[in-house]
Amino acid sequence: MQSRFVRETMTSIEEWIKQLRILDPKRVRVYEAFVDTVNMEINGKIYCNVKPRRPFPYTHPEYIIFFAEDDTELGILTDYRKLDRMSRKRLERVLKIIYYIPQIKRIIKLDTTKSRYEWEIETDKGVVVIKTWSRCTRWLPNGKLLIYDVDGNVYIVEDISKLDPKSRAYLDIVA
Repeated sequence: MQSRFVRETMTSIEEWIKQLRILDPKRVRVYEAFVDTVNMEINGKIYCNVKPRRPFPYTHPEYIIFFAEDDTELGILTDYRKLDRMSRKRLERVLKIIYYIPQIKRIIKLDTTKSRYEWEIETDKGVVVIKTWSRCTRWLPNGKLLIYDVDGNVYIVEDISKLDPKSRAYLDIVA
């Protein structure tokens, strides 16, 4: 026999699941892409200035929640890659702007002598100097490494094995 707590918890979870608006990618079209919004059709209804957001940008970037101008949730795509080709391309263009994360290609220098670490790194957009605290890294389940600087910016190492030996040695110090 289930306890009252288990029954109430199961009921609340079931109600929450019913409230989710899971979208069928075959019934979603993106018609226009702007800097951080899209105009789109969902189940035959047109929406303008829709804000796409990734609830899990690092671990499950394929999930997208769409919000109307007034921040009302319009629905969730569990895998935006199943959209038609043009809709997917338009949406990806916006997502690349919203969720741009510089990719670290090489660590040129790492100074750990102060309370803040100073890094000189080469990213996919050029060489930059960043400052971090000692606990600034986070390993993701997919093997990628995130580095957070003191200003809240995020940098990513997509594949540690592709870094040169010196860069990997620097990461051994901090990761």
